[in-house]
Amino acid sequence: MNIRRVLLVCHPARPNAAQTAQKLADFLRKRGLNSEILSDYRLISQHPSADLCVSLGGDGTALRCARAAAALAIPVLAVNCGSLGFLSACEEAESAECLRQILDGNCHISRRLLLSADIERSGHKPVKNLLAFNDCVIKTLQPRAFALRAQYNGTELKNYYGDGLIISTPAGSTAYSLAAGGPIVEPDLDVLLLAPICPHSLTERTLALRAGGKLVFSPQFPHSEDRASVSLDGQHNYELRNADRVILRRADCDAQLVSTKTYDFFSRLRKKLEWGTRYA
Repeated sequence: MNIRRVLLVCHPARPNAAQTAQKLADFLRKRGLNSEILSDYRLISQHPSADLCVSLGGDGTALRCARAAAALAIPVLAVNCGSLGFLSACEEAESAECLRQILDGNCHISRRLLLSADIERSGHKPVKNLLAFNDCVIKTLQPRAFALRAQYNGTELKNYYGDGLIISTPAGSTAYSLAAGGPIVEPDLDVLLLAPICPHSLTERTLALRAGGKLVFSPQFPHSEDRASVSLDGQHNYELRNADRVILRRADCDAQLVSTKTYDFFSRLRKKLEWGTRYA
């Protein structure tokens, strides 16, 4: 990577993130590089010539930065200034050393497929090309099950009956989908996962589909007053009525996550999610 200009995006409610951003800005200045500290990820779009975006916060900040930077093909280095930090390349205390290694060429870029969502709602203007890094979740707003019609490439899949459905990218397989009983998937595989939420069936299982297809979902409510919600990465939320449609495709752009060459996905599973740990 030829890095000349760096965006430092810090979580506005975390003073430690702002302090770390200033330290990294000083470090970059000593290296003769330009940097800009941003407190709002939406400002990334105003800096299309940036070569690197450094996310300083938790996984939520990393998700926002990854989506915003993807359309500009700007790689993102996620620094954990929060709690879990599953998406992070390093912890806050290690950030300067991690950035130094990346500037010196010890750098690996991992591409992550994104979901693109179109939402068509009765009485509302359609919402187009919303991006999701982890997942799209369609879920009931009432304490009762509902039917969700699902189509794939124009073919009827089935009606999912339960509390809802999680449509997950491989990167999102370790998030909500995992909590709902879905499998862990290597993040560079080209698949999407459909994981039912509390299905009204003993035989319901997660379905893996080729990521290049088109998925269409439409809630089928028995009562006109019933509602569902559609949520992208848990950060963008919309209400759905009967027969509204959610259309999902693989996005035209991928997110790019930067790490040192020592990054290991399975080591991350063992460390962050305590994968394989025995408690007996």
